[in-house]
Amino acid sequence: MRTIRPSLASALLAGVASWPLVARGAPPPSPAGTLEAVLRQTAAVVEGHVEDVSYRHDEIEGPRTVATLSRLVVHLGSLGAVAPPSVEIRSFGGPLPDGREVLATHVPALLPGKRYLVFLRNTEWTLSPVAFGQAFRIETVASVPILVDPQGRLVMGLGNAGTVPGPPVFAEPASGGLDPAAPERVATWIGADLARQALDTSELVASLRAFARARDAWPSGEFSPFPVSRGPSWSRVFVAQAPPEEEDTGDALACFDEPGGDADVQEDELLVCTDGGGP
Repeated sequence: MRTIRPSLASALLAGVASWPLVARGAPPPSPAGTLEAVLRQTAAVVEGHVEDVSYRHDEIEGPRTVATLSRLVVHLGSLGAVAPPSVEIRSFGGPLPDGREVLATHVPALLPGKRYLVFLRNTEWTLSPVAFGQAFRIETVASVPILVDPQGRLVMGLGNAGTVPGPPVFAEPASGGLDPAAPERVATWIGADLARQALDTSELVASLRAFARARDAWPSGEFSPFPVSRGPSWSRVFVAQAPPEEEDTGDALACFDEPGGDADVQEDELLVCTDGGGP
């Protein structure tokens, strides 16, 4: 079940240059350009079903999109001595009381009714508790179980820099627009033979175990589902207008660019898009 959200307004860009950090007592985040660095900042790699997606807002946390993961399986790390029946992924972004909507790039969107493999942080966090955007959707294509990476691509392998991406799994709508109500269409080039070459959940988890064992970089520490603001209000954050696009580049606005590798993106580099160009 999903709470109905208002239609998106046209967006301008603002870059988050500074933001209060999160879980009290947790270590601060650090750059993570390698899989080893990502695992060292991960409390647990868990599999779960997105039972519900809802929207909340308060003056401390700001707008939040809350995905409830249930039917949990903890593959690496721990969620405590007794794993909870569900966890909330409280990602920054969502509708404001005045009808505007705030979006943050590089924050993975978890779809209701889908199952995911996610890396949950053991550090302070602000925009998302998912470590460096590592959220992989579990799908079936041509009767073959596969994983879809945060950019919508097949997961073909695992290396020092993280997962090895393959081709995009879903074709873009013929209209060129994004219609959330339209069903995704599997790209014609994704057949059973190609799908069998990709990793499924068990294969990726086995590869992660082997990598963690070789580098002694096991997920550890505690996961906190709550962002902790050190300011009186989420909106008290320095923002800057994004630079204008260069002429004749043909590039899309940075807000809508496909991320080039979430493991290299730090939270102070993230973009926030708001209706009207302000927080």
